Amino acid sequence: MADLVNELVWSHSRARAFSGCARAYWFAYYGSWGGWDAGAPDAARDAYVQKKLTSRSMWTGTVVHAVAEHALRQVREGFVLGPVEMAVAGARSGARRDIEGSQDGSWLQRPARRVGFREHYYESPPSEADWGAAIDEIERQVRGLWDNRLFQRLCAVPARIKELEDLRRFRVGDVDVFVVLDVLVEDGRGGVVILDWKTGEAHNDADIAVQLGVYGLYATQELGVPDDRITAMHVNLRLGTESRHPVGAAEIHQAAARIAESATAMRSRLRDVAHNVAVAEDYPGLPVGAPACSYCNFRGVCGRR
Repeated sequence: MADLVNELVWSHSRARAFSGCARAYWFAYYGSWGGWDAGAPDAARDAYVQKKLTSRSMWTGTVVHAVAEHALRQVREGFVLGPVEMAVAGARSGARRDIEGSQDGSWLQRPARRVGFREHYYESPPSEADWGAAIDEIERQVRGLWDNRLFQRLCAVPARIKELEDLRRFRVGDVDVFVVLDVLVEDGRGGVVILDWKTGEAHNDADIAVQLGVYGLYATQELGVPDDRITAMHVNLRLGTESRHPVGAAEIHQAAARIAESATAMRSRLRDVAHNVAVAEDYPGLPVGAPACSYCNFRGVCGRR
């Protein structure tokens, strides 16, 4: 098997990281590289482990997304959607295992596949009541998913579901781009509907519009969908709301321009663009005491504990 090569591949999440703390971005995409290997240097291993940390709010979204994906894959394969009580029981049981595995440190044996919480890693665990509230929130959102009209519609026409949390890579200008669409479904009229599940409170409509514009670019360029046949929606399962976002020629053109601008900025910090070489000193951290440092995954390797 060929060795993995650290490439600069653009994604919406990478662009957001780059616009934040430069040092955290470096740890995420360079300092942690190779840290999964048993023979990795301690610094790379520590950065890799910290990269995999999650918070309760992020974890809630991961669990709910996984429930939605599993349910839709099942119905797409011909199974009948099970009762919500079964989904809730599975989600609650899995959530408890995640918490216990993080608490006892066993997740460190396979940090890429198991859940590790920042709260445990940095020894500031919430109370049992707080964990219980987080699990209750997962249940509430799973129940909301089962009641959601768009989810119900997907379950009624599973053959139209064409993409479901599938990692795709495509070329935009001179940079490769990663996208993972929650759901892409044919609308039965020659177009597609792109659905994005949201589970948190602090979602910005402008940021969501940019993300959906990139998805629209993918749909037109890689799937051949006309730019006037795309419907993009995000469903917030925490708030019980849904919003439609325009994704047409203008938004798709803007998405391509943003990708080009962002990729150029990322390359401008590299010591060697051709080989994607980045040096830590070129990625300064935030000022000491910056609020963001208190919840950054990398505060251990960054010396900001």
